[in-house]
Amino acid sequence: MKKFEGPLVPLSDCYKAISSRLKTPNFEVLTYEQLPFSEINGYLGEHCTLKATIKRTPVPETLSFFIKSPPRVPSQLNFLHEINGIFKETNFFKKYLPLLKTHGITLLDDALPVCYHVTDGTFFFQDLSPLGFRTLPSRAPLSLNHVKAALATFAKLHASALILEEVKSFRLPETFGVELKESFYVGADSTERAMKSCKQGIKALIDITHQDDFGISKDAFKEKALEGCDLQAVFATPSQRFRNTICHGDVWTKNFLFRGVEECCIVDFQTYRYGPPAQDVVAFLYLVTDRGFREKRLGEVLEFYYGELRGHFREYDVGEVVTRQEFFESCDYFKRFALTQTLTHLQVVILRNDIAEELFEESTNSLGMCARGTKFLCKGT
Repeated sequence: MKKFEGPLVPLSDCYKAISSRLKTPNFEVLTYEQLPFSEINGYLGEHCTLKATIKRTPVPETLSFFIKSPPRVPSQLNFLHEINGIFKETNFFKKYLPLLKTHGITLLDDALPVCYHVTDGTFFFQDLSPLGFRTLPSRAPLSLNHVKAALATFAKLHASALILEEVKSFRLPETFGVELKESFYVGADSTERAMKSCKQGIKALIDITHQDDFGISKDAFKEKALEGCDLQAVFATPSQRFRNTICHGDVWTKNFLFRGVEECCIVDFQTYRYGPPAQDVVAFLYLVTDRGFREKRLGEVLEFYYGELRGHFREYDVGEVVTRQEFFESCDYFKRFALTQTLTHLQVVILRNDIAEELFEESTNSLGMCARGTKFLCKGT
């Protein structure tokens, strides 16, 4: 088996994670090892499976954890720090989720993996793979059933914060300050380089895909697309028009784990922010489905999502916090955001794993290899 090449987890942290999971310190760790994944599941962290053999009865048992550690590549680590990713994810699991529990809101109990221990940016999560959860290929559109399963999970995430605000009669930014602030579109060096490369990739994609029957010239198309990129910073700020909640903010396929076609868990909370639910929902639908799906099913899946959201409001008896009219108006508003974000994200999503590894190992530019990735696509990869 391939050796794990990332940071090694100290035995002391293994004890803490296992103790948290078993709710007892009365055990002995006999052996533990970190096993690498066979494919990339994210670009801003090192991921592996930790298997620990312990003894608390005469018969030893083996426990497994999903480990997420900060990236080894210096430029990627710098990017993660500049977007405040470790701080955000730590506080989501150590501050936000306990607050939900305090107020009896259990919507996320089956929507996220359990986080057993966090230390210095390394997270010990419940390993969902033995339960049958899997990530799906990001290069293929999701099926209708998978889309609905993910939207149902989104509804739990969004409703949890909205219900919490209603129960406490406050708004989350009053308690969660910097954790909820948008951290990508803030003009940091790494994010500026990343966006610059995304724009170069967009221009390259338009160069190779533009056709005369598009109804818009190639140059005008580029101008509109790049203008949309600049407007993403506006779309990503809390709305003055629509009700805000906790949004995930990074809605590509690899951040969802599916069991069959009906169950879904969501992972990776490095970039969550405060915004209307439609910000996540519409961005997700444009990134993980194709045009044919949206032309045929968009209204259906939006109605499905809103039905799930409204069902949670009724379950907790908080009234119609977000009306159907408000939700659909916000969906229309966020379509432009979704379209331009898809152009920036798609350059990474459709890359083959070996190509992505090469591009993201570059130390000169944390995420900014999109134009080079487009060249690979042009070669038929």
